[in-house]
Amino acid sequence: MRLFAAFELPSTARSGIADAFARVRALTPKVKWVSPENMHLTLHFFGEVADTGVSGLAAIFDDASLRVPAITIRLAGVGFFPGGGPPKVLWAGISQGVDRMRAFWTRLAQGLEAVRADGGPLRDWRPDPRGFSPHITVARAGAVPLSRQWAAEVRLPDGEFVVEHCVLFQSILGPGGARYVPLRTIHLGGEAA
Repeated sequence: MRLFAAFELPSTARSGIADAFARVRALTPKVKWVSPENMHLTLHFFGEVADTGVSGLAAIFDDASLRVPAITIRLAGVGFFPGGGPPKVLWAGISQGVDRMRAFWTRLAQGLEAVRADGGPLRDWRPDPRGFSPHITVARAGAVPLSRQWAAEVRLPDGEFVVEHCVLFQSILGPGGARYVPLRTIHLGGEAA
């Protein structure tokens, strides 16, 4: 199974992002646009994990120390990866809640590292050496390249959104794009901070 862990975005944030990119999307339909229901904030990508190893990975999602208060975020900025050269990924950024997201990323990585060290399903996994850079992928270059000029066209929704779930997703690739199936969820508890 192809797996990743991500913060699930509230539907209001996903629809707001989709609306912000609607004009650019209409002008460039052949770009690989991420559907609003698939928008998320990736924490850790695991790649292929054997079916038998999923239960060991999913057990981390029962760790009580990950039940932190919900995280209030604010969207800000549009950017591209890589920073120089032809852009391959278009993303929407986060300006509020970043430190709390990074702390959660680190805590989750510690639990994952323990599973990896045991030689379990994550023995080949390593956390991203660049750390956690919270962003929401909106489009990927495909048959049509991305344009850095699009950043000037987009006005992300203003306002705060509350992130309440971290989800272990299975990514099922198909001809119509990826479909994400939730396998386990961490419900962030308490008042948003």
